[in-house]
This record gives sequence, structure tokens and C-alpha cells, in this order.
Amino acid sequence: MKKSLNIFIMSVALVAAQACTSKSEKTAEEYGANETAAVPTPIFTVEERRAKIEKERVERAEKRRLEFEARVKITPFYTDENKNVVYNKAEVDPTFTGGEEAMNKYLKENMKYPEQAEKDALEGTVFVDFIVVANGSVREVMASDMPGEDADQSLRDEAIRVVSNMPKWVPGRQHGKPVDVKFSLPITFRMI
Repeated sequence: MKKSLNIFIMSVALVAAQACTSKSEKTAEEYGANETAAVPTPIFTVEERRAKIEKERVERAEKRRLEFEARVKITPFYTDENKNVVYNKAEVDPTFTGGEEAMNKYLKENMKYPEQAEKDALEGTVFVDFIVVANGSVREVMASDMPGEDADQSLRDEAIRVVSNMPKWVPGRQHGKPVDVKFSLPITFRMI
């Protein structure tokens, strides 16, 4: 009787163990793979990936806009390490010489897709912060780091390079005078 009871308990334990296998193990078995095989991850189409990138870019841009507006209310301007007054927001914002269309043309002609990023089919948006100086030149160019912004470093480096080499802008103005103004520019890398 004791032997029958032990066999019965072992049988119940074996059935219970088989019933409790994890979903990922069952999924791997369904694919005919052994226990160590990985479960395939979903594959996104180029359009789905781009839609996701665009949605994230819009969300990040809105978050940045709200944070910028809050910062401007607290500090409309600041003094940098060289004792220059820099406006977070001027009465008249700086503009790229020739307007947005000319800036897009400049970016298209001068931006080089990083080789490894192209091989890896990496896409994304890099937000570049810089100061447009009263004489129209740009300085202190950097790819900003906000939580959730994880663009590939090669994309960040290229965005910094292309903005650093921009021709002179039409400077921002405060009380009719040209002034240094902090500016943020989103640069989107997209495979064609």
C-alpha cells in the first residue's frame, strides 16, 4: 500500500510539473525548438518602425516644449561662464539664414549617415542644443540628454558636427538689439 501511495504521489507530482511549464517553454515547444531556443521576437516593418520613431519624436518634442516654457518663466536669461548674457527666449527668435527650407537643404546636403548606423539600419531623432550668438554664429553645440533619449552615439556625433558647421544665422533680438539665444533643433536620421 505504501509503495502504491508513493507511485500515486509521484504520478500526481509529474502531471503537476508538466502542467506548470512556463508559457515561453510551451511557445518554444510549439515552434519545435529545444528547451534552450529563444522565442522569436516580433518583426516590425519599416513603416511601423518609422511611425513609432515619429510618435516618440513628437512626444519628446512636446515634453521638451513644456519644460522649456517652465524654464523660461523661472529664468528668461542667464549668464554663461564667459559672462555673456544668453536668453532662453528672446523677443525675436534666431532663424537660419534663408528660413526653414534653406536649413533643410543645408542639412540634406551636409549630413552624412554614419556608416555603422546605416549598416545597422538605425534611425532616430537627435535634439541638438546650441547658442546662436549675436553675430549669427553658433557655439556650445551639444546633443541634449533627457531621460528616454537614447539615440545612437554615431547619430549624435553627426548631428553635432553638422550643426557646428552651419553658416551664420539671423540672430535673435531683444529690445531691438541682437543677443545670444539658446536654441534647440531636432535632427531626424531616416534611411531612404
